[in-house]
Amino acid sequence: MARITVTIIFFSFLIACHPSKETIRKVNELTYIKKDKAINCPLENKYRCAIDTPLEELYKQTIIENKDRITLLEKGEDSLLVRLHLIKSAQISIDIQTFIWVNDEAGHLIIAELLEAAKRGVKVNIIIDQLFSMGNTWLLAELATLHQNLNIRMFNPLFNEAHTSKFDFFSAITCCLYNLNRRMHNKLFLVDGKYGINGGRNYSDRYFDWDPTFNYRDRDALAIGAVAQQMKQSFNEFWHAKWIIPLENLDDVAYRILNNQENNSDWIVGHQLHSVKLNLKSFDYNSIKQKFADTAIAVDEVEYFSDSPDKLFVKNKESQNKYKQMSLKIKELILSADDSLLLQTPYLVLSKKAYRALKSLHKKKPHVDIDVSTNSLSSTDAFYVYAISYKHKKKYLKNLGINIYEFKKYPEDKTLMFGNKYHNENTRFGMHAKSIIIDEYTSLIGSHNFDHRSDILNTESGLIIKSKQLAAQLKHYIDIDTHPRNSWIIAPNKKIPVLSFFSGMIASVSRSLPILDIWPFRYSSSFQLIDGKQALDIGHPDFYNNYENLGNFPDVDLPSKQIQTIIISAFAGFAEPIM
Repeated sequence: MARITVTIIFFSFLIACHPSKETIRKVNELTYIKKDKAINCPLENKYRCAIDTPLEELYKQTIIENKDRITLLEKGEDSLLVRLHLIKSAQISIDIQTFIWVNDEAGHLIIAELLEAAKRGVKVNIIIDQLFSMGNTWLLAELATLHQNLNIRMFNPLFNEAHTSKFDFFSAITCCLYNLNRRMHNKLFLVDGKYGINGGRNYSDRYFDWDPTFNYRDRDALAIGAVAQQMKQSFNEFWHAKWIIPLENLDDVAYRILNNQENNSDWIVGHQLHSVKLNLKSFDYNSIKQKFADTAIAVDEVEYFSDSPDKLFVKNKESQNKYKQMSLKIKELILSADDSLLLQTPYLVLSKKAYRALKSLHKKKPHVDIDVSTNSLSSTDAFYVYAISYKHKKKYLKNLGINIYEFKKYPEDKTLMFGNKYHNENTRFGMHAKSIIIDEYTSLIGSHNFDHRSDILNTESGLIIKSKQLAAQLKHYIDIDTHPRNSWIIAPNKKIPVLSFFSGMIASVSRSLPILDIWPFRYSSSFQLIDGKQALDIGHPDFYNNYENLGNFPDVDLPSKQIQTIIISAFAGFAEPIM
């Protein structure tokens, strides 16, 4: 009874804090007044004073030939460069969806450039998931009032606030976990309904190879052609959904605006030398043409798939299945494999749907090669998620027949992957790309991690591409990631007669438990190819002669990290669905 009373008081307090309709009306009026309305491009200039882009000719070619173009964006700085260029070339609209936006150098640079586009008369609309973005209500109040052509909304704001304090977060865990867990994980960048970028990157230095401490090995695809209209349709569905709230209508941002407490930032384009140089490079027509237009591949077919925002909130089971577009499509793609399946994900914690699909594929078509590129404990940004993957290694190897390659935090080919400008010998690297290749023809590049969270708790998006040439290029990049120079291979430990049999029986029971998975002897370990030896499949009779057993957690310096991983694996299996 006491708990119910406390809960009622808590929610009554929250309701009392929410602004009234009259307050919302006032803040909307004040926001409109404060917004800059100046346009620095002559109104008669229908091109909005945009720079010329070589991608325009490519777009026209796609319409004539009815063949969309795709350019893979493997390096972070290239992905940032093409975004800057496209913003400068925008004539009508820019639409952006993202899970995370940090106001560091890269994040600030993009906002500054978007503001310049807005001042030319381009309509800029941005949707950000609320939970991990910005976190500074003074800054968000400033963004809400910058310019009439720059509009930002947040997805599913917790307690109708832009910033989630620690108190709010832990309160939500106790009272509102369902709402806390429903997040928008889509990544979309769209210009003029012609050029779209989709993939794994959020807006922060570490997604664009600019962080001196930790950078992601990530991937985007630049899509040019009719598929951009599919992206536009999906964006509009989110923009008008009732779970998307304008910044100025969030309680804490509204308070700042009403009390004239906005930041007063210097929105110059670039604070540091590397951002100034990249910004200048984005004007270079020939360089952009060579890097992004000349390398574009004419594909046989491409579709943009995205979950509806309704997926997370509609309770009716029939409707829920209808809205889970990405998960259902991924299951269909997995089951369609006849020869090979190559999957790359930062978190190898397969959802029930993904696991069942892979198990069915392995049972019906045991000849299909299934390879997975993922993070090691040393490279991951979420060791608690790795702990769940660690728990399931035996099941994945035996029941699914997959080959698992775990990315090193110091890959030998880091210069090839990330360039050599901004990292140093202590910079750590981690996998964040999400891709599938089926039968070396069908490719998926998007935001879906193939785990329970992506399946049930997040909205996701992706490009499904039919092209042998594109698949070959994508496979080349993933093959670099899984090369022994850059990844360890996971394989069963060498069997000890009798002892391995009884240990395996006990381990199978222990691993099946959601808690108290405490049997210390593991089925598998990480293996490194010995110098001068030939790379072999884990089932080859000479495998153990050619590979060195490095144990479970190679290259992990902190004993506490290893201990926590083992503890989470042993006791937190029940939490797997929300990790």
